[in-house]
Amino acid sequence: MPAILEDYLAKLSPRDRVAVIVLAIFVVISCVGLAVLKLHRAADKAQQQAEQEKELYTWLQASMPLLAGGASINGGSVLDTVSASAGVTGITMQRFEPDGDSVRVWLENAEFAKVANWLHSLSQQGINAQEVHFEQNSKGLSVRLVFGR
Repeated sequence: MPAILEDYLAKLSPRDRVAVIVLAIFVVISCVGLAVLKLHRAADKAQQQAEQEKELYTWLQASMPLLAGGASINGGSVLDTVSASAGVTGITMQRFEPDGDSVRVWLENAEFAKVANWLHSLSQQGINAQEVHFEQNSKGLSVRLVFGR
């Protein structure tokens, strides 16, 4: 032990000395325990996020042909087809923006299964998802899409 610490402990009564030593041991053990707990929680959170991203990657890989496109089957405009298909599949578009021959669509708090069915339905009608951005947040799934033929 350093000399300063030894001098300090020597000046204390035996009862106070034991109390200081026990308190110091308690503080050290508590700090180590809290650090281990924090690391454990961070590892669990990282593992859950990795599993979610792996599931999304697997789905995207399986849906690659579906998202890549197909021939135009429906003669209507992209906006009309996207809007009609959204209503049929139970998708609520928060915002949409026509952009030439394409349509930008924003979804909030969407259900992943409904979005996947919607994308499949649109691909069968000749509408392709040219850009797809999924973002999971505390409120749910946010999706940004650009559709075209």
